[in-house]
Amino acid sequence: MNEPQTEPTIDLLHSDDSDVRFREALIELFDGDGTVYLVSGYFTYQGYLAIRDAVVSFLERSRENELVAIVGPASDQFSARIARDLWALDDYGQVSLYKQPRGLHAKLYVRDGPNPICIVGSGNITQVAFEYNVELNVVLRREHSDHPDVAQFLDWVDDIVAASEPLRRRDLLAPVLIGGTLTNWTNKARLLSVRDVAIRVVPVLLLLLVLSVSFRLL
Repeated sequence: MNEPQTEPTIDLLHSDDSDVRFREALIELFDGDGTVYLVSGYFTYQGYLAIRDAVVSFLERSRENELVAIVGPASDQFSARIARDLWALDDYGQVSLYKQPRGLHAKLYVRDGPNPICIVGSGNITQVAFEYNVELNVVLRREHSDHPDVAQFLDWVDDIVAASEPLRRRDLLAPVLIGGTLTNWTNKARLLSVRDVAIRVVPVLLLLLVLSVSFRLL
């Protein structure tokens, strides 16, 4: 006897043939009210612009709505222009930005409140993730935030916020952002063998040398 077929309790967000695209699912987070949490290993300005209108509407719709973002404080992970724009929009203390220096690689997007939504998967908030990369994310919608499917992600977000530090304006200075990148790559290199580090570093150094010589000859 065949088992009765049931509808899936999560939706897949994948490549072009997905019913709902990743960018549209992110925008849906801001359609409701509550607190939206964005945890993105890479958060670029072009990615932000793709969802900015939804963010602005969300913040303007109710002063009770809040946006909490946890980002990696490195030049290759986060654009300072995003922070400056969000702070400029934040007239009523609705935006909280945190830095997580410990090699942030997670991608989690949640709206807490009535009819919560949670998105988790491989997609960063970048134009490349929206339009080019092969990404796989899942989105789940539940009736309340106490549902176990959502509550475990909200608990994780609480933990990552507690382990992070508020993002400050001085963190957005170019030398500080570049220093964050160097720190990330140094920490990663410590986990690799000398041979693996050489394989990654030597080609880059050779390329820089060739470019330097080429510019001098021009």
